[in-house]
Amino acid sequence: MAYSDEDLLRIVGEERKRSIGFGEGDSGELTAERETALAYAKGDMINVSAEHRVPSLPNRSSAVDTAVADAIETVLPDVIEIFTGGDDVATFVPQGEEDEDPARDESDFIVDVVMVQNPGFLNLYTAMKDALLVRTGILHWWWEEKSKDEVQASLSAEQAEMAPMLQAMGQMGGHDLDADQQDDGSVNLTEAKLYGKVCIKAFPPEDFTVARDTVNLREATYCAVRSRPRVQQLIADGADAEKVRALPSYYHKNDTIEKARDEAGENNLHLGDESGDLRVVEVRDHYIRLPGNGTELTVWRIMTDSEERVLLDKEEIGQIPFAALTPYIIPHRFYGQSVADKLIEIQKIKTVLLRAGLDNIYFSLNQRMEVSEAAASEHTLADLLRNEPGVPVRSKTGDAVRPISAGPLNVDTWQALEFASVMAESRSGIVRNAQGLNPDTLHDTAKGAMALMTMAQRRTRMIARIFAETGLKDLFLGVHAMYRAQSTAEHVPPTAKIRKKWQTVQPNQWPERDAMNVHVGVGSAGREHELMIGTQRLEMMQALVGLQGGLQGPLVDAGNAHAALEDWERAAGSKKADAFWSDPSDPTKPPPPPKPDPMMAKVQGQLQIEQAKVQAKTQGDAQAAQSQMQLDQAKHAAQLQQDAVQAQAQLQLQREKNAMEAQQKAEQAAAELQMRREIAAQELALQREVALLQAHQTHEMNMAKVKASVQQPQVGGEPG
Repeated sequence: MAYSDEDLLRIVGEERKRSIGFGEGDSGELTAERETALAYAKGDMINVSAEHRVPSLPNRSSAVDTAVADAIETVLPDVIEIFTGGDDVATFVPQGEEDEDPARDESDFIVDVVMVQNPGFLNLYTAMKDALLVRTGILHWWWEEKSKDEVQASLSAEQAEMAPMLQAMGQMGGHDLDADQQDDGSVNLTEAKLYGKVCIKAFPPEDFTVARDTVNLREATYCAVRSRPRVQQLIADGADAEKVRALPSYYHKNDTIEKARDEAGENNLHLGDESGDLRVVEVRDHYIRLPGNGTELTVWRIMTDSEERVLLDKEEIGQIPFAALTPYIIPHRFYGQSVADKLIEIQKIKTVLLRAGLDNIYFSLNQRMEVSEAAASEHTLADLLRNEPGVPVRSKTGDAVRPISAGPLNVDTWQALEFASVMAESRSGIVRNAQGLNPDTLHDTAKGAMALMTMAQRRTRMIARIFAETGLKDLFLGVHAMYRAQSTAEHVPPTAKIRKKWQTVQPNQWPERDAMNVHVGVGSAGREHELMIGTQRLEMMQALVGLQGGLQGPLVDAGNAHAALEDWERAAGSKKADAFWSDPSDPTKPPPPPKPDPMMAKVQGQLQIEQAKVQAKTQGDAQAAQSQMQLDQAKHAAQLQQDAVQAQAQLQLQREKNAMEAQQKAEQAAAELQMRREIAAQELALQREVALLQAHQTHEMNMAKVKASVQQPQVGGEPG
């Protein structure tokens, strides 16, 4: 069925006026409640509607309680951790045994698109905080694609220099890159293909509207979003330049939600602040199901101005590309309740009690006085106004001043505040013990403290489960369907890390899927408990492995042990279990040895027994031989030692004998020398005596001759 532009503008205009979300079809009730929730979260309890306003009196306490913000900031980290603390956020349900691996591959790819290729954490954080605060969090996805020329023009000089490396890696921006480098340094994509991807964004819920009869957003007949881009951005996205430039500038002077969200004057846009293509304009994207050529309904996206008078773009897209989150579902309704809805009244009560308690303290420190004019002096009022410790109040008689009794409070405000806090915990399920170590917990029994923590975890996990079964499931199924519908043979196949390896996927060959599991983890509050359970499981498995004699047993096998180790790593917060524990089901690993048949096992067992006996006997003989050898070696060593001692003794004896002989010879030589000396002396003395005797004899003879000559007469004359 063909529709003219005028027909489409009329249809979407009528649907938008009847829808709920923009603050038009609901008489502003939803907008007012959102404004109140945003204001209360900021601690602003004055700039709200009269029924929720809590003004402060002059000269009284203006303190406010922040129950709404405290509860949201308490539960939000655990809810976010539940979905971002692991790698397997969501998995598609296989359609059969042969579909196990394809479903897992598609799951890994879609998780990579949602959490890695897009700012997954920030999108989830924004949408979930919107849901907790203003009832609804909106996630939107759309298809973007570029031609070869657009991709080549967008490559920077740095990317051009890296083109050879990118080509070797085979990927760029989540896609295979088939490129080479030209002589001038530019990059040339060698094949004329399209490059497409899914983009995801968290939309402000006040800029989203939906048909009144909507319960499940995937099946909605009509919904729309409004945005405020600049004129130049719309023209760059392909809108008709003449129509866009004719749109009026956007001016949100009366946009109360923008003011409620504002923290730094960011909403102060005024008409005429920008000019030309820098102007901000409002456009609306309408998504509506309309009959096609047959009986099947088709989803169309129709872009118009803010009054549905100018049609800027239209296209058939086949699905509602939105997912909605709400923490507390109201059955059979699209809009649920938020944490703020449950705690706004509590915050009002606690604010009144807090102010009453503080005012009571202030009044006790600044007591009102009654002054008697008759007894007062000229100094009494001046002294009374000087409310300082130790300053006297002068009067004429001493009876000029007396305190005015204001009457005590008939209620303990601090106990009443505690009662209101318990009311808040009961309504929202978000307990103070979940925020950390509450001082009162130290006085609770261990069982009571654990009961409080368990209650908080259950309510938190319920919120997470609702998020999973509504918004998260719609998001993953929608992204999968969009890749399947938009990817063609002309598109470059995207790449992603699938089952721990980089792989290329072909979305146009995927089957249609409408079932998936979104995994709700334990969050940081229950991670310690999961880690303890995992440790106990591993200890039990270790004991069973010892009892069954290995990993190939009837109770525990290698796959069971690997799964337990992965769960333990996941509970410990690790995302790299494969880096520490090898997967026994990995096809690259060598297969385990086949199990032997019972008879062979019996024979092998008997053979092992005989071998054990022979080995034991051989080992015994070897030990005996070794003992004998050691004994012989000890005897030989003792004999050698004894021989050495005897040889040493003989050597010492010989040394002593030689010394004695040498001494005897020396003494003998000395005696012989002395004897020779004595003999020589005797011979010399004898020779001297002989010589003396001979000399005497000679003298005697000479004397005798002289005498004889004297006595003989001389012959012939006178004696001369």
